[in-house]
Parts: sequence; C-alpha cells; structure tokens
Amino acid sequence: MSTVVRPSLIEIAPHATRPSALPDHVYAVLKHKILSCALPPNQRLVEKNLCEELHVSRTPLREALNRLSHEELVSFQPHAGYRVAPITLDGFRNLVGLRTIVEPQAAAVAATRATADDIAELRRCATLPYDPNDDRGFVDYCRANARFHLQVVRTARNPMLENIVMAALDMYQRPTYLRIGRQLDPGNPSAKHHGIVDAIAQHDPAAAQAAMYQHIRGGGERILEALKAAGYA
Repeated sequence: MSTVVRPSLIEIAPHATRPSALPDHVYAVLKHKILSCALPPNQRLVEKNLCEELHVSRTPLREALNRLSHEELVSFQPHAGYRVAPITLDGFRNLVGLRTIVEPQAAAVAATRATADDIAELRRCATLPYDPNDDRGFVDYCRANARFHLQVVRTARNPMLENIVMAALDMYQRPTYLRIGRQLDPGNPSAKHHGIVDAIAQHDPAAAQAAMYQHIRGGGERILEALKAAGYA
C-alpha cells in the first residue's frame, strides 16, 4: 500500500504554479496563509470574500476548506461557517508531546539508514539563516528549519512517519510567525541541528534520539512559556 505524502508548508510556495485541479490550488494557498498566520488564529473565513480574493466559485473553495478541516487547520461552526484553528496551550502541549515521541525515533532510524549522500544533505540543511528581528527573513528561517526536519525524517525512509512529523511541525511553528517564543540566539538552532547530524553521521541511534529530543523539548518549553506570558489559555 502506497502512502501519499501531504505537502508541508515549506513545499507550498506563496505564489506556486497553479495546479491543474482548482481545489488543490485553493487548498495550497489557504494552507500556506493559515500556517504562516497570514490568516490569523480564530479568524472567521467569509466564503464570499475568499471567492473574490482567489477568483474561484464556492464549490472548489468548500472542497479545499473540507480538506483543511480534516487536518484540523480550520473548524466548521453551524450557522457561523469556517474559522481558522486557534492556538491554545493544550493544543501546543499536544504538539510538543507528539514531536518528542515521533521525531527522536525518526532521528534514531535515520542514524541506522543514512547514506553518505543523506549526511551531506543534512549538513547542508543544518545551518539556518536567522535574524529574530527580521519578519520577512523569519519566514525563510521557518522554511529552512522545516526543511532540515523534513530531511531527517526522509532519511528514515518512512512516508507515513513523514506525514506525521511535517503536519505537527507546520502547526508547531504557527506561534513564532506571530513573534511568540522566537529563539533569540541566532546560533542556537543551527548548533542543535549540527549536533543531531553529528550523531546520525556516527550511526549512533541513541545519541541521535537524545539530541533530537533535547532540541524539541527545549524549543517547546520556550514557546509554551511565551504563550502563557502572552495570555493564551
């Protein structure tokens, strides 16, 4: 049985070439806007306005919204329509919990399967462009960060695991697009990534697992504290 890998945010360019299937295009545009918080959490999605903005009818729009609802990126409320999924403390804790279960294991598997080419690509992706005060550049940082984590899980060669990891990471990064919990040390993310790559390159599953766990746990705790300070419940 083959597994279709759902695209992550890093693979959906804001002005991507329009796919032949119109609902796919609408889905891709809306998903990018939601995950990058161009459509903020809790915002009501007015179908008439979206149809005008995207130059589509309601049929492909509703098909796209239904797909996004299955991914829990939007919610449907009777008599009120669709709304962008909120960011909550419990929801974010669940994302951190999920990532600390699956990504360390993905890194451990990657350490047993990585080829020389895999390791070279991981090293290329490990260093991130980063200026925490540059909003436009921060989008590039988030995409580069996701690309590194995507490369780790692809090295594990498990498409079902890849779907889980990337869906969680895309949701996990939403607060940082709102300037909540951003890493202030420009060198920290790259250093953590290189530590993970070193363990994978040494084909040491336990070390790769531990390095990935510490990386995700540390970032998750930082963002959780920032969400609390910003008044999220």
